[in-house]
Amino acid sequence: MVERADRIDRVLLTLLAVSLFVNVAIVWWFVQAGATHLRARATPDVTVGTVLKPIVGVLPDGKPIRVAFDADQRPVVLYVFSSKCEWCRRNLRSISALADTVQSSFRFVGVSISATASGPPDRSLPFPVVLASEQLPFRSTPQTVVVAQDGRVVRCWLGAYVGTTKAEVEEYFATRLPQIDPTNNGG
Repeated sequence: MVERADRIDRVLLTLLAVSLFVNVAIVWWFVQAGATHLRARATPDVTVGTVLKPIVGVLPDGKPIRVAFDADQRPVVLYVFSSKCEWCRRNLRSISALADTVQSSFRFVGVSISATASGPPDRSLPFPVVLASEQLPFRSTPQTVVVAQDGRVVRCWLGAYVGTTKAEVEEYFATRLPQIDPTNNGG
């Protein structure tokens, strides 16, 4: 009877050790991946080929604005964010660096899907931010959407500039972006 109890104890101890190992491995995987594997499976709210209407809204100071995609020779890069989105705040330095680097070839416009334009993202971006006054097809943040003059979506990315998303954005815009510190929610 004692021998059987010892065997059960060893089996339980082995299962506990395996469970602990698996849990540590999962945590390590999440930390290494920056949880980007979850975002990589998500899809943007718009897809390549979607035609967007001009965006009508207000600037943070209350002045009305209409963002027409054909108002300039350059394609428009929409940076869709929410002032409540932690990854949007962490992405600030990267989207700002991108805008500063490629602004001669692309026109940047921030689109806040928050109820108000409060919080760091709205005041820290080096390009105009629109508070959309009409229903837009964007629900997920952050999103980066490149729109041609005819309103057609040319390219889009969902998520902060980490992992595969960062590599794709860098390749598309032919530039290097700063690293995002996943522990710093202020950029």
